[in-house]
Amino acid sequence: MPDRQKRRGPDLVGIIGLAVVLAVLVGAYFLFPVLQRSMSYQDCIASGRITGC
Repeated sequence: MPDRQKRRGPDLVGIIGLAVVLAVLVGAYFLFPVLQRSMSYQDCIASGRITGC
């Protein structure tokens, strides 16, 4: 039987995957309000109002 290497330290692939998922969630958290304001403004313009949007 071949000798199995012992892992010394955390699994790097798991940590990188977790960091990517967290980066996507944080980005979405900050991007969502901007997109929501933009959609609200477009709805206001589409309804025919020029002022008061």
